[in-house]
Amino acid sequence: MKLRTQTKNIFNLGVFLLATLFVSAQEHTPQCGTEYTPEAEAYIKNLLPQLKQYEREFFSNDLQRRSSSAISSVPVKAHIIRTSSGTGGLSEAQLNAAMAVMNNYYANAYLEFFLCDGINYINNSSFYDFETNEEGLMTSANNVPNVINIYFANSVTSSSSGNGLCGYAYPPGGQDVILMQNSCATNGSTLSHEVGHFFGLPHTHGTSNSTLTEELVDGSNCTSTGDFICDTPADPQLGSSNVTPSCVYVGTGIDANGQAYVPDPLNIMSYSRKACRTQFSQGQYARMYAIYQATRDNMACPSISVNMITNASRNCTSLDVAFTDSSSGATSWQWDVDGDDVIDYTTQNPSHTYNTEGVYDVALTISNGSETITRVFQEIVEFDGTQDISTSEINLILTLDDYPTETTWELRDGNDALLYSGGPYIEGTDDFTTINETFTVASNECYSFTINDSFGDGICCSNGTGSYTLTDENNFPITVGGQFTFIDQAFMANDVLGIDDYFVNSDLSLFPNPSNSIITIKTNNTNNLPDTYAIYNMLGQLVKRQSIAQLEDLSINVEAFSDGMYFIKLQKDNDSSTLSFIKN
Repeated sequence: MKLRTQTKNIFNLGVFLLATLFVSAQEHTPQCGTEYTPEAEAYIKNLLPQLKQYEREFFSNDLQRRSSSAISSVPVKAHIIRTSSGTGGLSEAQLNAAMAVMNNYYANAYLEFFLCDGINYINNSSFYDFETNEEGLMTSANNVPNVINIYFANSVTSSSSGNGLCGYAYPPGGQDVILMQNSCATNGSTLSHEVGHFFGLPHTHGTSNSTLTEELVDGSNCTSTGDFICDTPADPQLGSSNVTPSCVYVGTGIDANGQAYVPDPLNIMSYSRKACRTQFSQGQYARMYAIYQATRDNMACPSISVNMITNASRNCTSLDVAFTDSSSGATSWQWDVDGDDVIDYTTQNPSHTYNTEGVYDVALTISNGSETITRVFQEIVEFDGTQDISTSEINLILTLDDYPTETTWELRDGNDALLYSGGPYIEGTDDFTTINETFTVASNECYSFTINDSFGDGICCSNGTGSYTLTDENNFPITVGGQFTFIDQAFMANDVLGIDDYFVNSDLSLFPNPSNSIITIKTNNTNNLPDTYAIYNMLGQLVKRQSIAQLEDLSINVEAFSDGMYFIKLQKDNDSSTLSFIKN
């Protein structure tokens, strides 16, 4: 018998405190002590597919996606280190001013920072002039879990090199800790710089401070080296030797192709003069937004934090969602449940009916009377709409993964009556096998197909490439899937809609099929195009999604797709139709 175990990789990312500082040593001022370890680089690289999706959403104007522009509140615990007698240390006014500067930048990444439960004063002369080998002793006694712990010391010194540091941070996957020298925290750029590391930004000169970047000036390798962000130009490492006091780059370095570097001396993540660093790029804002969504959105202050639970039910025409507040410390609530930046409810536990297909952000703002914070729950509501079909039978082709005992399914009618069901299947017998079922269905009826995985990892792709496909009586695909968590559903309306059905009257077709480059969707309704299309592979994985604004959008380049069969789902209001094609 196979035993399921769920493991979580936990590693502590060391902060590499440099013994020598490359070009920037010439500035004779403390610099950043953060450097990405190989483990930190690997952590980010493993996240890249998920990060790219969030980054596309950051830049997207997709009409199908209801995207909130509300700003999520991130808790910060400020630890101000003073002498044992309680003297010295950053003042509260200096802290508030530094956080205001940082919030001005990070609003562009839809993030803001607030002080969690006030300031923690550490009156200990041993830590006042902080050395990095004291970190464990200090943080173990003072860290607050699930917040950004920022420690402000009179000075920060590398224990290994003796060099002074402006600060350092741990990239994603490491500790929730940032160390700051007081004078650097108030210089207008370094606090934002270190928080940038916390949210996954390397230096613009790359992940090493001691070697020349491999990123080329022409940007051809920008996704695989340097800072892995393509709208920040290749940077040979800036400093006072190659940036003038008026913030002009005067270096003469060239890359491996012989092209002269043209770096950005204003970028906050560079080693440029600190007074020059006044901007992030849009790509950097998108990356920080993505890191927050992928790895940091569960941060919570003990006394006030935002959270909720959803419970959804749906039929062929609508989706009903009950929202239950599970926040801490809230005495008032404001809900934007459809991502349009308009407050829909002010009760604690509202319910909402969605009648239009889409993927919706939900923003919940709470207050305890003195503090108001917001959290945006990214794409937490998804209403897929209903697939129009015309058939006397529905066929199920189900390929199981390596844990068939976890898989069950059922087909129900519009009255929620159970018509057909299957599973759990037999371990050791049904592993990786394909099950075929045929369901007899009536016209003018709505049907729901539900597939469940009891472990929560779907049937693809953790333990085999399982999938399911529903087809009509002519073996024309209705829907496909396989990659989900605990549950996946499809709703089908069989001959329910009348002569006004958009897809009945549009005479859709696709050519050429097969294709190795461009496919074109043909419709006779050129004055009223579908709203969107989504392309899925045989495993039900989303490959591409795009809004349709003009006829040219119906010509789709599939050259980069792997060979195989794909399904393209077209959407118009709450109606949809699926076509299939082969990429060869």
